Amino acid sequence: MTTYEPDLRTNNRGLNKYLQDNPLDADSLLGFVALLSVGKVEDISHSELRSWFQAMDLNQADYLPGEPRSVDAYESATGGAKVKYPLGTNPNGTKKQTHEKVGQTITLMMRHVVRDEDRIVRHLVRELADHNDEALSYEVKLAEAEFKRQIGPNIPIGSGDMGLTRELDEIDRLDAYEQTMITSLITKIEADFERGRQYISATRISKMLRDYIEHGAGGIRLQNGAYFVPFQHGALLGSLRELAARCGAQINRIPLLNTADQREMVGDAFNAKVGQDLDALARDIAKEQTAGAAAYRVRKLHARFSQVQQEAKQYQENLGAELGDTEARIKMINSQMATLLMSTNSNVDK
Repeated sequence: MTTYEPDLRTNNRGLNKYLQDNPLDADSLLGFVALLSVGKVEDISHSELRSWFQAMDLNQADYLPGEPRSVDAYESATGGAKVKYPLGTNPNGTKKQTHEKVGQTITLMMRHVVRDEDRIVRHLVRELADHNDEALSYEVKLAEAEFKRQIGPNIPIGSGDMGLTRELDEIDRLDAYEQTMITSLITKIEADFERGRQYISATRISKMLRDYIEHGAGGIRLQNGAYFVPFQHGALLGSLRELAARCGAQINRIPLLNTADQREMVGDAFNAKVGQDLDALARDIAKEQTAGAAAYRVRKLHARFSQVQQEAKQYQENLGAELGDTEARIKMINSQMATLLMSTNSNVDK
């Protein structure tokens, strides 16, 4: 008989011992609460991640992220570049005790300048502000980060390279501490760009794990980072837990008893999620009907509706639960969707 113990260990020794001494068997198990935590992930190449998918027999077609793109690495490296420090700081980082400089702050940040088919340009600027963040001087350009796109029939979309040019005349006017801060930020931008074009980002790792739990393992989000996964997907959840660990993330499984209270909790969470999806669909269908149905947008709406239908079917199969009001709402949206599809076909015929 297969039994399940929680992966999670609490600070309460008595609770830990109780959970370990009383594992749940499949007959008494409703499913698992999966707790997902993604912080600073490991540097993982696309080929390495693909090899893990293959070794664990995971679905690459639907859930393996695409290869890193240089344009995304540029956007991330420059978009998050920002640092603040007090005006009048000693070279060792301590604050100078000068009355006229009290409460004034320097902010180094990136400003968007140009985006077109050939390039993206952002400037690193220096802004002086008082303690209320009210600007006291105009921004001064300290460096320019330019992403030059590489475009061609055999070149992957998003290819390109970044050039970073310093405005040495402006930088040399500043004191030693500020020059050190500027150099450190520019160095970080360059390092983040190189890392981002080689490795899968933490954001994409997090999305990969969330999508696999929600769609591949039939997960129902209970709250941010917590999902109910039906017991039928216990083995898959175990594989995802191993995958998360290799990425530097964490998935902890807590077995959930098959009781009326737990089924009600899961049912409420499912109805809330599907209700939000159906509300959004109803609004978008109404907009499309008002604006005049466009075929490609209707196809996207239909794909979203099909996903909701599939999730409802999976929920019923996994838990043997009735959908109640949710089923009635799905039928209503189905009718609206059919009318919209007919309207689209009619417009095409004309």
